[in-house]
Formats: sequence, structure tokens, C-alpha cells
Amino acid sequence: MIPVGYAYLIQLLGLQVRQLERPAAITGAVNKRIDSATRVLFPRGVAIDDSITGHLEFALRHEGVNLEVIDAVFEHLAPNELVERLAATPTGAHIRRICFLWEWLTGQSLPVDAVSTGGYVDLFPADHYVVADEPVNSPKFRVRDNALGTRDFCPTVQLASVPTTPPFADLLAEADRALASVTDPALYERALSYLYLSETRSNFAIERETPNADKQERFVQLLQHASDTELVTEDWLVELQNLVVRDVYSQEASYRTRQNWLEDSTGRVTFFPPAPDDMRIAMKGLEAFINGTRCRNPLLKAAASGFGFVYLHPFMDGNGRLHRFLIHHALARAHARENGVVVPVSAVMLKNIPDYLSVLSGFSKPVTRLWSYTRGDITPIVTEAANGRSYRYINFDREVTFLHTMIQKAVQEEIPRELAWLVGYDIAFQQIEAQFDLPNKDISALIRMIQSNQGKLSENRRKQFFHLPNDVLDCIEAITRDAFGSETEHNDNLMV
Repeated sequence: MIPVGYAYLIQLLGLQVRQLERPAAITGAVNKRIDSATRVLFPRGVAIDDSITGHLEFALRHEGVNLEVIDAVFEHLAPNELVERLAATPTGAHIRRICFLWEWLTGQSLPVDAVSTGGYVDLFPADHYVVADEPVNSPKFRVRDNALGTRDFCPTVQLASVPTTPPFADLLAEADRALASVTDPALYERALSYLYLSETRSNFAIERETPNADKQERFVQLLQHASDTELVTEDWLVELQNLVVRDVYSQEASYRTRQNWLEDSTGRVTFFPPAPDDMRIAMKGLEAFINGTRCRNPLLKAAASGFGFVYLHPFMDGNGRLHRFLIHHALARAHARENGVVVPVSAVMLKNIPDYLSVLSGFSKPVTRLWSYTRGDITPIVTEAANGRSYRYINFDREVTFLHTMIQKAVQEEIPRELAWLVGYDIAFQQIEAQFDLPNKDISALIRMIQSNQGKLSENRRKQFFHLPNDVLDCIEAITRDAFGSETEHNDNLMV
């Protein structure tokens, strides 16, 4: 097989970019284009001009827009080659897109006159990508700039990767209706508080941390006001970082100024975020993406904002907790809810850790392979860092699909489960309180213990209440089982 398009350019120019998920090749084994899970195959005789520009045009026509590879190619492409190709085919859609991208990505200007003929062409084909809601026409090459971001940070998402069933707006509305169905005012307030508490503890639990009461309450307050901030800035993110980290020694006054990394228990580096200077450029772009209006799709904005942040890792500590908070921030800003309902995304992620880690490693593994380092006594000694473009131009197909699944589970499974638990808890508590003269904290503890053990009080738990006769404990078990019915699963770490 003969590499073609992006794969050819990577091989020819020795580009240090993330590995293509589906490289294109020419083979005599097919007589038409064949798309598989790992390759795109073309038959011999497929039309292509065997030059750098020719392979770029082929890639744009057949493989989509890979900004990381294109940006790397431009370091090896003489501008006069583009000028000559444009002069030969001034109405060619793909050469016009390449010329626009060259100026957009390099910040330089090609010495050519404006194209005077031909209709405007989309930079990103709107039938294949999620594109900007308000594209801007660029008259020089007659290209419609519909990119979701800027050259500092530009996410891409293919339309085919955006789930449409159920529609995302319907999921958010369903979350509102679920809480609105609670008609008792007191239970309503407890349910709302309970969802915020569940999300807060789950967010920290993913990092294997149990926040103290003060930090927990501050994060709950933060979630409740997630939509209040007009602009996402470095100063605001620093304030959040100071709030969520473990101790005062981990608090930072700005984005990090040194290299960060993640490693496993063996000391092997599992992720290198961008170098500090590259990170600052990308964070400037991410801030513009979050604050701007080019992307109004709430699912995509939440995925690219949250996961984009954790991939850039602008702090030495606290990035994971802030990444999940930014998902809430994007959802809250896109879908203002008067009753303040929070979708417990972290609670569902905590129950789906392998899938969550798979999404994260889908980016971290290929980008970390671009780094060269040796293991020092304390820190890795980097001999070659990945170029910042690998962090600025990310395809978020995987993240969008995953986030939709997590939100769907949160709305259709987690919220109903938590609300049903609260209702069952109230019924059980009232009945136990009416029959037995027990302290409220003991009643609460017994209910939680029974529910966390499939409706029965274990022998060890019974020993904790040795002062109560077995028939009383048996009765409390029965009351609790009846109150909850078949609803027995619950997170025993949550207090009502």
C-alpha cells in the first residue's frame, strides 16, 4: 500500500504529530474507496497531483480537516508553491481553503491578489462538521470561515459523532422536569441540595479525595452559581484552583510556569501536558472559545471546554476537579435553569471510571508519545517536547459522545434514583420515628446501613446497635425495605 494524503505528508516530511486514526493509502486490492475502522483505502489511478500541495488538496477533499498536520506541513511548504497553484486554478475550492489556512495558521500574508470569481466555499464542510453558528466570509480567497475557534485553540467535531437520540436539549429539559415533579417544598429543597452534594463529593472522589466540610460547602456554592461568571479568565480560574486544591501549598497565583506530568505507580509518565509557553497560547484560545459565540452547541461546548482544559493542564494541581466543573459551567450558561438543577455528571463518571479513563487516554497516550525524556531522580528530564499544535488542534468526537452518554445516564438514571431514595428515606424515617424513641442520627444511620446492604443490617452493624433488641432491628429492617421497595442501591457516603 502506498500512503496518500496526510499519511504521505507525515512520512515524507517526518512530521512529529499524533498518529492518524485512519491513514489513507492507495492499493490494488480495491476498485473503489473503502472505509474501515483503521484505514481509508483508494484504488490505483485515483486522481492526485504528486506534490505537497497536491496531497494537501487530496486530504482536504477526502480525509477532512486535520489542523495539526496541516499546520506542521506549512513549516515545510514554500509559499510560492501555493501562489503558483492558486494562479493555475483560481477557482479551485481546496487550494483556496489551503491558502486561507496558510494565512490563518501562520499569521502571514500570501503575495496574491484577491480571488475575484467563484462562490464562497466552507473552510469546514458543514455537511461533515459542527461549524460556527455565524461564519465570517473572507473575501481574499472567497472562503467562509466557519471554524469553531481561533488559531490558538480550535476544536473540531464531526457531525456523525454528535448523538441525536435523545436530543440534548430534551435531556436538559428532562432534568428540570424531574426535580419540578417534587411538589413538597421541603423535600424539593432537600433534593436540590442533595444533588449538589452528590456532585461535589463525586467530583473529589474521582481524585480519591474527601473534602473537608468547608471545602465541600464552598464547592457546592460554586456549582450553584456556575452560570454567574460572564468571562472565563486566568484570574478567575486561579481563584477556582485555590478553592479546590488539597492545601495552601498547592495554591497557585497564575497558570503554571514549569512543566507538569502525570505518572503511574511504576514511575512511567502517562501524560505530558504542553510546555508552559505553549500552554499559555492554547489557554488564551480556550478562554476565547469558552467566552465567544462561534460555538453555541451546549454539548460540544461543554465537552471541548472541560476536556480541553484538562488536556492543557494549566495548573500543577486541581486540573481534574476544574475540568469537571467547567462542564457544569458550560451547561449552566447554555441552559439557564431558574430552579438551579445540577446534572450529576461526576457522580455518573465515578460509576464509569474505565470508560472515563479510556476517553482521557485516547488523547494523553498519542500526544505523550511525541515527547522524548529520560527518568531523573525526581522529575523527568525532557529532551524533546511535543509541539504546541498537538494541544491546540484537537478532535473532540470521542469526548462529545462520552459526555452525552454520561449526561443521559445522569438524567435518566442517577437523578430518578436519588429522588426515589430521598422519598423512601423520608417514609422510613417517619415510620421508625413514630414507633421507636431513637435519636435522629441513629435512625438516619440505620436507614443508610440497611440500604447499602440490599435491605439488611449486617451482623457487624447490628453489633454497633447492641443496645437495641433484635426484634426492634428486624422491624426497622422491614420498615426500610417496605419504604424503598425495590430501590436499594445507594451511595452510602452521602448524608441526608
